[in-house]
Amino acid sequence: MQELAQSSVGWLTPVFVVSAMLNVGLTQKPANILSHLRHWQYLLRMALANFVIVPALMIFLIGIFRVDPPYASGLIIFSAAAGAPLLIKLTARSRNDVAAGATVQTVLMVATVIVLPVLLPRLIAGVEIDAQAMIASLLLQTIAPMALGMILHAAVESFTAVIQPWVARLSNVTLYAMLAATLVGNVDVFGDGQMWIALGTGVLALLIAFSVGHGAGLAQPTESQIGALGTAQRNTAAAVIVAQNSFEDPVVFLTVVLLNTVMMFLLLFLATLMSKNIKMALLEPLEADPPQRHGA
Repeated sequence: MQELAQSSVGWLTPVFVVSAMLNVGLTQKPANILSHLRHWQYLLRMALANFVIVPALMIFLIGIFRVDPPYASGLIIFSAAAGAPLLIKLTARSRNDVAAGATVQTVLMVATVIVLPVLLPRLIAGVEIDAQAMIASLLLQTIAPMALGMILHAAVESFTAVIQPWVARLSNVTLYAMLAATLVGNVDVFGDGQMWIALGTGVLALLIAFSVGHGAGLAQPTESQIGALGTAQRNTAAAVIVAQNSFEDPVVFLTVVLLNTVMMFLLLFLATLMSKNIKMALLEPLEADPPQRHGA
């Protein structure tokens, strides 16, 4: 049973990745995304937060909590992969501009393909990564399906409207099937204390990342909320490709999948709070007291 579950992960993973990225493309028109690219200062701050601050924060906390190497590798991979497809759903759940969220997701996704092969060998000591093979895998499984979806959306919108819900369902089903198969194939994870330490470390780092992303919006409601959600939720599609193709230890892949699952439900909850205009009080800048009039 365990061997069957482990082998099924091998084909479930690419199906999930391709269907998730295709669904992103099918839900967005290129023109809508291009219109948001004029906010380049905000996008630059988001890139800085996602590719510099979040990995640095994760590595710092890994050292503080002394996370063992295989688990630490999974955390670092997850922290360095930005542009989560889930950001589209989180943006809609929080009642923000979906096109703005899609723009952030697309920019960070494209940047991940460029940055990840260069960044990871410098973050994970002693690991040899075939940069060309990684770039090829990321392009083929992430950028290409997303681009195809956008082309279909622009060219045959009626056909897109029919197939998009089914592609979205396929993505969701394969995600949960991949998680279930991973857990069944590695059932001993429930008694693994180091895994729980790693997950706790990862959640703490990404909750801090939530506040970092919020700050990238410079107190503008839409930019701040999308920034918070887009920085805390990492790119599972890219992370699982790297974890499977570059690391033999299944613990690396398992750490990525489990941390993604925890953050997915947590951020869906936070996005729901945002939709109800419940302010994140700890993240809002303090306002100065109004000046008092003389003689009052």
